[in-house]
Amino acid sequence: MRKLKLIVMTVILTMIVTTSGAFACTGMYVGKDVSAEGTTVIARSEDQGSGSYNKMFKVQERVTKSGRYYVDEGEDQNGFKVPLPKTTYKYTYVCDSSDAGDGQYPASCTNEYGLAVVGTVSTGVKPEYEALDPVNETGTGLREAILPGLIACQCKTARGAVEKLGELVDKYGSEEWNTLFFADQKEAWIFEIYGGHTYAAMKMPTDKVAVFGNQIMIDWVDPKDTENFFFSKNLFETIDKAGGAVKDEQGRYNLVKSIDTPERSEYSNMRTWRGHQVLAPSTVGEYSDKEFFELFYSPDSKVSVIDLMKLYGDRYEGTEYDMMKAENEGRRPIGVTRQSDVHIIQTYTNLPAETCNLQWLSMGNAEHAVFVPAFSGITDTFAGYKVDLNEYNEKSMYYACKRICGIAEMDRAFLSQGVKDFNLLQEKIMLKDMQNEVSKIAKQYKTSKKAGRAYVTALANKAAKVQYENTENLYNNLLLTAIDNVNDRANNARKHTFVADTKLTQAAKYYGYTVTKTTTKSGDKVYTLKSADKTYKLTKGKAAYTVTEKGVKKTAELSKAPYVYGGYIYVPMDFVQGL
Repeated sequence: MRKLKLIVMTVILTMIVTTSGAFACTGMYVGKDVSAEGTTVIARSEDQGSGSYNKMFKVQERVTKSGRYYVDEGEDQNGFKVPLPKTTYKYTYVCDSSDAGDGQYPASCTNEYGLAVVGTVSTGVKPEYEALDPVNETGTGLREAILPGLIACQCKTARGAVEKLGELVDKYGSEEWNTLFFADQKEAWIFEIYGGHTYAAMKMPTDKVAVFGNQIMIDWVDPKDTENFFFSKNLFETIDKAGGAVKDEQGRYNLVKSIDTPERSEYSNMRTWRGHQVLAPSTVGEYSDKEFFELFYSPDSKVSVIDLMKLYGDRYEGTEYDMMKAENEGRRPIGVTRQSDVHIIQTYTNLPAETCNLQWLSMGNAEHAVFVPAFSGITDTFAGYKVDLNEYNEKSMYYACKRICGIAEMDRAFLSQGVKDFNLLQEKIMLKDMQNEVSKIAKQYKTSKKAGRAYVTALANKAAKVQYENTENLYNNLLLTAIDNVNDRANNARKHTFVADTKLTQAAKYYGYTVTKTTTKSGDKVYTLKSADKTYKLTKGKAAYTVTEKGVKKTAELSKAPYVYGGYIYVPMDFVQGL
């Protein structure tokens, strides 16, 4: 991700042995047969060279007009442009702010025909291969700054996207080494660009998962299998000329071992290893730079989008590489603090094509920024997603989330987990809600496309508005704890571990409780939470509460008394986690 000048120092400092000019982003995939939600999932983090990088989320309308071009507006791109068809399709996209200076970068797109496009993960090749197929000079070829949008606006299927991108690379050439994902309701593909004019694509298996860093990953391919693979015409000739080709007796090529360097870089390979360790620990042992970890593998259990949300915030916790240890300060985790956004797209087969993709968007780094859902049929996005310019603005969804990241990451030992707990509960609640909405959305679309679009637009805007509003109270309480913890005392004396507050009614309903509110004669507001076997009674402004279980009534005390903020009753998360 991003131009060479933004990451040169990172490359030097991490001693990456590669010829690639950009090293950011982590890709993930879950096949529908091993998905906990029964959906195909493609995902990517968009990582930058700095911690502050405003992103926006918008909708591009369908357009019918001849003579148009998709222009790469990067400052060094010399007006490079690609002709567009007369009609371009409606699509959603996540883009840079207008003052970023390097083009649009539509990182994640979903269009009206059910095509989802995620790109790109920057990669690289060995010097011998690069010499035979160098990438184009700046301003003379394709970049990730336009690729996802260029594909989403004119392709209807994942396979069609593969063919179109191949056609474009053949004609214009590529300025970068990139990997993209394409998915529709029938299949999903991974597309790797190896140089100016060589590439390969592979249909991804429905019963496997994948997690990888900035490295090419496709291994064994059959040049004769055009059903599951797609190749540039000169790929295998170039591999053979470069030397070191890895083949088997059946005529298959191992692309990654033929095109990449003999050993992997920890910067990328450790993230790939971590994916195995978290989703399929039975498939790996200790980390090694010498190991070419498989791209696709069977998870040890079904994988939820919640698992990917957690993984995108992962910093090797619980391993010898844990980023909390001083000796690991220079390592590159999946959950790098420079994530400007993370996008996870689920594809549902039981929805109309134009709204079958559900994007979960985290503005800021996933370690401490909440993921918010939006179905692809939307016609507009929440106002906070459209706040432009890379300068602090509380009305911006990006900065509303990123300010929480900034505070939590100043003192992870005391501030981090409370934010994670809050966001995780919100994500679980929203996932349950979205699962329940699928049948309702289908019903609305049966009424009319207009009704369906209006319904999913309102649904997405409501979810975003709720989470935007949530950031205010979360930030206020987090900042208060952070300020209180700066106390000039040695050995962390009298510092407090942050515990977030959450909306009582929302959380209780998620855990299966009915909630009623009554007012006593003395004016106390009492909230009663009732399930099949437990009853809680909490009072606004009072820490003491009662719980009745199997006829036995007990008294306990909250770490903070319930209070009202923005019209909602709040309680501390440590109470909710015990429900």
